[in-house]
Amino acid sequence: MAYPVLTGAILVEANGAALNNAGQDEGLRVDNAIVVKQIRVGRLRYPYISGQAWRRWWREVLYHDFEWTPSEVIREKKSAYTKGDPIRYEEDDLFGYMAARKRARGRQQTAEEEEEATQQGTAGTYRRISPLKNSLLISVLPNVITSDFGHFSRNLPPGTDIIPYESEHYTTYLQGVFTISLADVGCFTVGEMYDIPEEVVTSYRDSLMQDRNDNRVYRLPLQQRIKRVHDVIKALARLRGGARLARNLSDVTPVVVLVGFLDSGNAPFQRLFEPDENNERVRLNLTRLRSVLSDYKDRLLAKSGASLYFGYLPTVLANEDEVLDAFRSEAFQNILTVSGTPKDALEAAAQAVESVMQSL
Repeated sequence: MAYPVLTGAILVEANGAALNNAGQDEGLRVDNAIVVKQIRVGRLRYPYISGQAWRRWWREVLYHDFEWTPSEVIREKKSAYTKGDPIRYEEDDLFGYMAARKRARGRQQTAEEEEEATQQGTAGTYRRISPLKNSLLISVLPNVITSDFGHFSRNLPPGTDIIPYESEHYTTYLQGVFTISLADVGCFTVGEMYDIPEEVVTSYRDSLMQDRNDNRVYRLPLQQRIKRVHDVIKALARLRGGARLARNLSDVTPVVVLVGFLDSGNAPFQRLFEPDENNERVRLNLTRLRSVLSDYKDRLLAKSGASLYFGYLPTVLANEDEVLDAFRSEAFQNILTVSGTPKDALEAAAQAVESVMQSL
């Protein structure tokens, strides 16, 4: 395999939500005007969730539901970075990092500085490219942003002016894609500008296996790598988070997912969801999906059963019956399994991870 990945597309339903805000907009009617993040295409406006926000939600679920320990954050004058220890901290492994630890300039380091550098994993720059990559979550429907004008007047002293404010929210479906590089999870290269310093390898010598073909590369045991991928996929089914939830509560758990295994570094399931003819509901673009699968048919991975798993909540897709009929047809047999709900599809994909990773 050249570059095996678990990749997927998800659809999130946002109901009266303001999940990711861009801050204050001084051009609106009041001084306290907060707008949502949005992309403009001509006259069309699409609200979106930043990739950073989505990753934050994902991390929080892994902390609280899967008992991942947050990596220690080190704060310097003009920078901050995590511990950069992907053996101990699962999030450093899956989400990556850039740890640029300062060296003493123009003089030899003191014993105390050398000790501190050693405790932090030595001075220098170490970076780990995230095996987990994700897009923005972008609205499928355009022009759904609504302005909400309000004021604070509760218990103000008599004769005091109210405090006006303005905010935005939307009701829409947001789509995004992700990939997990299965060969990179739990696999680390030693050396500056790579994943880890030699001191970290020394600290975990009994926990790592050296690659037979490259003595700079070390791996965690297979079952530990598999578990980390399991956790990430299962956490997606419990996704939660977002801004302004106290008064704009919305569930961000995926309502439709398509996930599968490819021998490719790409995320080909881009923009699979589209507005219907009335620009009110969302359709799955079967023409686009068929075209993608035609191009990738020789790169689908499956040790047993299907390579792709589809899960949905009923009544979400405007062309639900057409989609289910297509997925039962001969064209999709032995390629795609309709697993039930999004949670069911993600659980099925998680269970298939072991057989794929065992063959790497």
